[in-house]
Amino acid sequence: MNLANDYFLLYHGILIKKEISYEIKKSNKNEFFEIVALILSANRKNYEKYLPLNSFNSLCTKIINKTPNNINELYQLQYNLIEEIINYENNNISILHNAFEYLKNEKIITNSDNEKLISLFDPSEINKKEINSDIFIDDNLNFNEHKAEISKIIEELKEIFNKKDLKQELEDTINYINSQKFSIGITGVMNAGKSTMLNALMGKEILGSAVVPETANLTIVKYDKNPSANVFYWNKEEWNKIENSANEIESIKDFVNETKSLFKDELDNYIKDDTRSDKVDIENLASFTSAEASGKRCNLVKYVELKSDLNFLKDGIEIVDTPGLDDPVIQREEITKEYLSNCDMMLHLMNVSQSATLKDVEFIVDALLYQNISKLLIVITRADTVSKEELEEVINYTKTSIKRQLHNLNKDSQLDYILKTIKFIPISGKMALLHRTGKEKEALEAGFKLEDTGIVEIENYLFESLFGKNSSKTELIIKGAKSQLIKAIDKQYSALNYELRLLAKSKDELEAELKEFNKKKSANEKIFQAMQEDITYYKSDAKNYIESLEAFLSTELIDLQNIIRQRVVSDVKYTFEKEKKKPLQSRIINIIQTALKDGIIDVVRDYRYKFIKKSQNIGEICEQKYHDFGFSLKHDNDNFDARGFFQQDFKSGFLTSSNDILILKITNLVSKSKASKIQSLDLQIQKVLEEEFTSIEKSIKTKAKEVSEQLIDTFFDTLNAPLKSFETKLLTNEQILKEQINSFKENDKNKDKISIEIHKNLKRLETIKKGCKK
Repeated sequence: MNLANDYFLLYHGILIKKEISYEIKKSNKNEFFEIVALILSANRKNYEKYLPLNSFNSLCTKIINKTPNNINELYQLQYNLIEEIINYENNNISILHNAFEYLKNEKIITNSDNEKLISLFDPSEINKKEINSDIFIDDNLNFNEHKAEISKIIEELKEIFNKKDLKQELEDTINYINSQKFSIGITGVMNAGKSTMLNALMGKEILGSAVVPETANLTIVKYDKNPSANVFYWNKEEWNKIENSANEIESIKDFVNETKSLFKDELDNYIKDDTRSDKVDIENLASFTSAEASGKRCNLVKYVELKSDLNFLKDGIEIVDTPGLDDPVIQREEITKEYLSNCDMMLHLMNVSQSATLKDVEFIVDALLYQNISKLLIVITRADTVSKEELEEVINYTKTSIKRQLHNLNKDSQLDYILKTIKFIPISGKMALLHRTGKEKEALEAGFKLEDTGIVEIENYLFESLFGKNSSKTELIIKGAKSQLIKAIDKQYSALNYELRLLAKSKDELEAELKEFNKKKSANEKIFQAMQEDITYYKSDAKNYIESLEAFLSTELIDLQNIIRQRVVSDVKYTFEKEKKKPLQSRIINIIQTALKDGIIDVVRDYRYKFIKKSQNIGEICEQKYHDFGFSLKHDNDNFDARGFFQQDFKSGFLTSSNDILILKITNLVSKSKASKIQSLDLQIQKVLEEEFTSIEKSIKTKAKEVSEQLIDTFFDTLNAPLKSFETKLLTNEQILKEQINSFKENDKNKDKISIEIHKNLKRLETIKKGCKK
């Protein structure tokens, strides 16, 4: 994607799916760019002032065929306009810049917004084309076939590589591929049939009645040759949060009272400052996780880690089996969302007899809109109990319910995207489990072959999604592995060429070169030290900048509180005036949820914009310093671009906290409100928001800092890479030079033979490198 599009997405914090097509009218050039500037200046904080204005709509119709009705349509229009600007014949970005300046001078946009908008449209960058990687992935191979191909390449390279460090790089590439994990999140309400389906997938009753009956906890299942189980308990901070929730939510109050009554003074042995974990006997795991087990130790358990030697898990598959969505403890739902946001795909199970409950639909929509889930399989369980027609009715009802929920959230434009992301598969888990556990005769007598149960279709879908030819994760992993191999090949190629050049020299020439090499060595060491000091300084500067961004987050979250408060109060006031009654509770809930989630997404993306801008500035400074010393950070003669380091970050984990208490408090206030006391309601809501946003702000700041610091470490490792690479090359060349001098007699005698062998290896490396790029 070109810079203007990419920065626009950073600026507004949105993911555009081309759902809406706007017909762009190319009117007078000056007028076109001026109207575009006005449309692009609208954002989440001011769009509600723009859209109702007749003058705004009138201007829009001069360049487009229809006007936007909500924030998503506005974003889509803005994105389409940027594409039009990029392709505009003889585009004159200066007109756009002047228009932004005018809007700033008229106080329609702020100085900060003006700077951001101008930065989107740098004339030197606007027509820059996206640089495609020179590594291509064969679409006809799945992950395991790619893996086998790379292993074969590595074995061949081991025969050519003669340096220990380069051989280690090959081992690192193997470890990189073998350590990849593919996570599947399993969700659903209680009794949706999660355990039965998972047991059928794994071919053994490892979950469910045999080991973990009626599990009340999150269970993470991983592969290990030595099966084991560990339970992790709530820590003090988490338990205090649960107790605070009990003050507002009756179901949690019952849970806390039950737990305290059962454990009394023993509670402190489990609830520690730092999370306590215990290794337990797998056969006895049910006593820690089952809601039906005596003693209720499951109340103290946060999650379970179960390691198994099942073949299904061998390829790096990890399963996150969640407690029911209708769990009364909202903190378990937070942990569930935390894990799901990092899963590669999600399986949501629904009992065919219960259809899509409101909790199901809310969870599905939330996962796809806000939790970074890109693939969702809805499994309709107990399919053997209904007809095909009834199954179709359940699927259609689910789609209708999703559409209705999106409409309630004012997200109608996302419907096509969501329905394309969802796959429906009906399953008879019980019959599938019989086939997979040696009781196929019983299933066949009931009229079910294995392929009739739905389990094979699920397995095929999982394999294709995770490891298949069109898997985006497969492409990313294989490109990463091949990139590592190409770097190692280039290093070996350079070393062999240097060795070949030295073969043509006499011993006196070799010794003279070593003397000259040693003279330059001291100068190079000073360069390395100076660059290392600079990079260390800029890394410290970047980390200090992260600290300063905390103040930005605080300010933005205060603005978000005001937006939520104003929208709720305005809706209450409007309903009293027009309908002479209080608004529906469901409407207030939707207003709060939508404003809160969309607002947090935008705040985090604005944070990301600032973070990347700072990184870009540091990268450009370092690029210049490298250039002064004769190195380069450039790729294919393009300018250094920090955005490449931050493509998939800041996208998940920020919307996992439960907002139930915040919503409950505000809806309670609204239910008691009176038309004559709107101002009092305003103040009360403001107080609630200030109280509840304390934990929201803490959570966002903690996660933002954690992600930022990890990225800074990776970013500066990358900035430091050319220096390390050059330093390694010099050390390698020095070692080759000394070896040539020490073995001069033997090498001189076998010069022709060695030369031929080097030429062969160079040719082999060229061929292998070409193969890596295919």
